[in-house]
Amino acid sequence: MKKIKLLLVVLTIIMLATASFKDICRAAQVTKINEPKGQISINEGKDAGFIFGAKVCFPSSSSEKLICGKVLRTSASSAVVRVKKREAKKIEIGAEAALYVGNEDEK
Repeated sequence: MKKIKLLLVVLTIIMLATASFKDICRAAQVTKINEPKGQISINEGKDAGFIFGAKVCFPSSSSEKLICGKVLRTSASSAVVRVKKREAKKIEIGAEAALYVGNEDEK
């Protein structure tokens, strides 16, 4: 009986940890694109780690290359990312935006 209780406790902990991990790892999405200014609006902000100056990457619609830029403005629930104007055309509404984690010296 003790083994069954222990198993149930372990399973409950695993289920709660999995649910929390999914909430933490949700991706931001592109909500608006201003091509002339090279600005991409996303639906996550400071609360999700998209702070001023953070590097953010988007998948390109035309290739497997990532398009990266830096957060220009941010609020608790949204952010604006600046990318090169010519690259803004390659990003689609609804595309996922991810914080870049890596060595800044990498290209």
